[in-house]
Amino acid sequence: MIPFTKAQANGNDFIIFDAQNCPEAIRDPQFIQRVCDRHTGVGADGVLILSLTAGEDEDFLLDYYNSDGSWETLCANGSRCAVRYYARQRGAGEAFVLRTGAGRHRVQLLPGGDVRLQILPPSHVGGTVEVAGISGRQVDSGAPHFCAPVERLSAELILEKGPPIRHHPQFQPRGVNVNLYERVDRHTLWVRTYEKGVEAVVLSCASGSTAAAYHAAADGAMDSPIRVINPGGELLVDFDPHWRDVWVQGPALLVFDSELPDDF
Repeated sequence: MIPFTKAQANGNDFIIFDAQNCPEAIRDPQFIQRVCDRHTGVGADGVLILSLTAGEDEDFLLDYYNSDGSWETLCANGSRCAVRYYARQRGAGEAFVLRTGAGRHRVQLLPGGDVRLQILPPSHVGGTVEVAGISGRQVDSGAPHFCAPVERLSAELILEKGPPIRHHPQFQPRGVNVNLYERVDRHTLWVRTYEKGVEAVVLSCASGSTAAAYHAAADGAMDSPIRVINPGGELLVDFDPHWRDVWVQGPALLVFDSELPDDF
């Protein structure tokens, strides 16, 4: 049997595997597609694979795979869930260091259930572009995001604009996640995300929320901390004036433990 844990952060849900207790098949794209299928599998936006052998100054390595089986550098919601899992397995600790495909991250478990993850300093990639009638910029926050302000953010708008922006030649061959946002005040954003690799609108995206906050604050119209409201819940992004010390905070829950048959 293949043990796993189901976890979620603001409705962004994951299947966690501990590499040392699982066969190599858990990294196979077809296996990941099957296990993430919401009708015939466990159901999830992605898969998290922890390797508990890391450098002396790191607690574990984390690989993230989208539900289509593609590997991605970072999932910030998933990383917070992975740390919650690691802390439970090890039985102690409130501060950790993990390594993702984006680099090394510090993480803090907070009283009340929130997990705080340090994001590598975000940056703009290229200048302002207009895609599918939406004017925005690409932001690298550990994963690629196209961020743009809109006057009226809605489920219909992200469903309409997300796919053509995600697949636009401007962002190929890697593709891009799409984060549309609406400013509420100097400390609050509404954000909706179309995620590549999931190929759907997700309830929350923490790296995308951080990217949107970075883009929204670029003109001086936002101040730290920024409360980011996603359909699945809220995140808090705090940063220094130069965006060198950046953290995203929110809940991360382990939902249940179970097993899959070896021949799943």
